[in-house]
Amino acid sequence: MAKQYMALKTVGRFKSGDIVGSLTEAQITQLLVGGVIKEVEQASEPKPVVPTKITKEVKADV
Repeated sequence: MAKQYMALKTVGRFKSGDIVGSLTEAQITQLLVGGVIKEVEQASEPKPVVPTKITKEVKADV
């Protein structure tokens, strides 16, 4: 999976908090050094799936 970067400040068309994409390696390196973007950490383990609680359906008198 490719590395992803998040904007810490507004840069070009990306606002603070956006995932930054379609930049060259040179631009990414320059923005990382300048503290404008940071690498998004990938989760090493997927989160466990929690089953939803199933309730019994009760029919109402009509």
